[in-house]
Amino acid sequence: MYKHSQILLSILCLVLFNKVEAQDNTLKINLSKQSYLQGDSLEIQIVSPNYLDKKLKSATAHIWLDHLVTKQRWKFRFPMIEGEVNAALKISETVPSGNYAISCLIQSGFYRIQGQVLERDKKDTVINYMMRTSTKQMMVDRVKVDAKGFFTMKPMLFQDTASFYFSPMQKPKKNYLAILLKTPVDSVFEPVETQTVFFTVGKPGEYVEKKFNYTLLLDDPEISTEGLPNVTVFAKTKTKLQQFEESYTSGLFKNDNAFVFDGLESDELVRSQSLAWFLQQKVPGLTVAIDSANNEVFKWREEICTIFIDEFEVMPGEQSMVFPRDIAMIKVFRPPFQYSSTTGFGGAIAIYTKKGKFVDNNGAKFSFILKGYTGFDSEWK
Repeated sequence: MYKHSQILLSILCLVLFNKVEAQDNTLKINLSKQSYLQGDSLEIQIVSPNYLDKKLKSATAHIWLDHLVTKQRWKFRFPMIEGEVNAALKISETVPSGNYAISCLIQSGFYRIQGQVLERDKKDTVINYMMRTSTKQMMVDRVKVDAKGFFTMKPMLFQDTASFYFSPMQKPKKNYLAILLKTPVDSVFEPVETQTVFFTVGKPGEYVEKKFNYTLLLDDPEISTEGLPNVTVFAKTKTKLQQFEESYTSGLFKNDNAFVFDGLESDELVRSQSLAWFLQQKVPGLTVAIDSANNEVFKWREEICTIFIDEFEVMPGEQSMVFPRDIAMIKVFRPPFQYSSTTGFGGAIAIYTKKGKFVDNNGAKFSFILKGYTGFDSEWK
């Protein structure tokens, strides 16, 4: 009898142990608290137990924040090192109150750039590239190109944005390379593991939901129009610029208080001496100065303008990496343009590059600006 009890106890312990271990293997999202106010810091810890068994020694953690009523979604991404991420997002005053889902989607591997050289000389089996981060760090390296023109660059860890410039090994009078780039972290992917938890933004107790009716969708959800007044729409043919603006502008950048310049159907920008010359002719009060690092700095009423490329803030001078022929639209916002607590007093210049169906055959084919990882202490706005 004693022996049978001992066997039964061993089996029970084994079942309980396996159950606990299975629970410990799940991806975990730990928040500093469950309810926040605008201005608070949303502190996040992501833990992937047994990451080595899952082959996730290096991984990318995509953090998606979904407003449960409006379906609005914000996306961030962080490098996951040895199965863990610790980050903080300051909640901007512009973030609406309400119930939120925070989801983490794990993708294997760090940020990596893949590409294909579509036009080159046969001797170009290796090409140069220059990388310049938004913090002014510079790296020059080279990458091998196979017989079909494909190449894969080594994994990279950089925050915000970085400019990439490709050129042949030899120094020709004209850069003849035509390159197609792909970053897997920006592409559709199948997450290795996911997890979702819930929290609220707003006055404590104001947004309480005992049961959240929520399903994580990999496709971006449609924005809810609940509560909006009924309107009558009269259809008319939209210009390319209007179509582009509808597709690629968001948030504060939809503000109509701006000078808007067309780079799709007008060739005036392309024929200009430079972007700085063009804007000085078109925008009253806008001036250009050269700083100590020899960068062109735009000023309005002696205040430095904030520069955005495809709605990502860049350092002064970074706009020179974009060729006029690659610009689809420019929006110049009068002061103030309060994008954050430290920007906007001198207005803002938002440069949009041609993309999607708006890309033509005359665009630059060797210069790119790419989005990297979110800073570990960034702002949610």
